Amino acid sequence: MAREDQLLSKARNLVGSDALEQVETEGADDVDRVLVEAAKLGDGEAYSQLVDQYHARVYGIIYRMCGAAEAEDITQDVFVRALRALRSFQFQGQASFRTWLYRIAVNAAINELRKRGRRSQVVGSSLEELQEAESGIAERLAPDTSQSPEVLLERKELQHAVHAALSKLTPKHRAVITLVDLEGLPYEEAARILGCPTGTVKSRLARARAAFARVFQRYQQGKMRIQI
Repeated sequence: MAREDQLLSKARNLVGSDALEQVETEGADDVDRVLVEAAKLGDGEAYSQLVDQYHARVYGIIYRMCGAAEAEDITQDVFVRALRALRSFQFQGQASFRTWLYRIAVNAAINELRKRGRRSQVVGSSLEELQEAESGIAERLAPDTSQSPEVLLERKELQHAVHAALSKLTPKHRAVITLVDLEGLPYEEAARILGCPTGTVKSRLARARAAFARVFQRYQQGKMRIQI
């Protein structure tokens, strides 16, 4: 069987299967490699599987950086751009499809923010809806995890406050906090996504966190109103 047929066959076996099972048995990068190579050969189902696998993550990046209003449209545009550029993507060194796709997403978000020409005021869905448990800035700031109505109301307001504070940051600061603090990516991968040295990511993140803290302090002092 030709190499192309083997790739297509393997990709079709992956399509529709349990993603977590595949990650456990083959590893995320191995699954991505098969699906990417098959998609390059014109297998639409393989690319659809990649979209399904990464849609929530890409949407989360766009949402946190740009807000809810246009997040879905920008997310769709990211996957269209990725499909058009897919033939030029190569698995080399430490490059991964996820890193490459996230770079497209971050660049799309930064371009959108620059196009707006201002720092967005974001009031939308709760950040909690987009975050995994026990990760990200909002989770670390949450004072209580009980389910009483009083605490839930406070937690919802806190999530909105965090998101509103993020919206006040510069695009680059918003990007590094999104990738490292909210997506939980290691410094090295964030550096590859942002196209800068790891040391730059660390210093930029320190400045971004300081800027976030200054803005968030306004909320804690009652100087920033949040709509629920």
